[in-house]
Amino acid sequence: MSCFHLNGIAALLKNSHPDRSPAAIKSAIMTTAYEFNLQGKAILDQRLKPADLFATGAGYVNHLKANDPGLVYDIEPNDIVPYLGGLNYTDIQVELFH
Repeated sequence: MSCFHLNGIAALLKNSHPDRSPAAIKSAIMTTAYEFNLQGKAILDQRLKPADLFATGAGYVNHLKANDPGLVYDIEPNDIVPYLGGLNYTDIQVELFH
């Protein structure tokens, strides 16, 4: 279900900030997410135990705060090339990303 919510939030953020890249919008959403639930307690997993990073991701989305996050991290296609090289992608495979 979260994909539908995040897609809607991303669309609203893009409408508010048309100059922002997808990476900047993702950054705004992730860096403003809550690490705890609305009662200030740990987010629980499906076993009702405190969830780890793999279960929560960045946490609960705060769509209002994401609209004005202060600082966003942005990347461009060339920023990912060294990463792909580290994963042993070939030059031909890397060219597909340009």
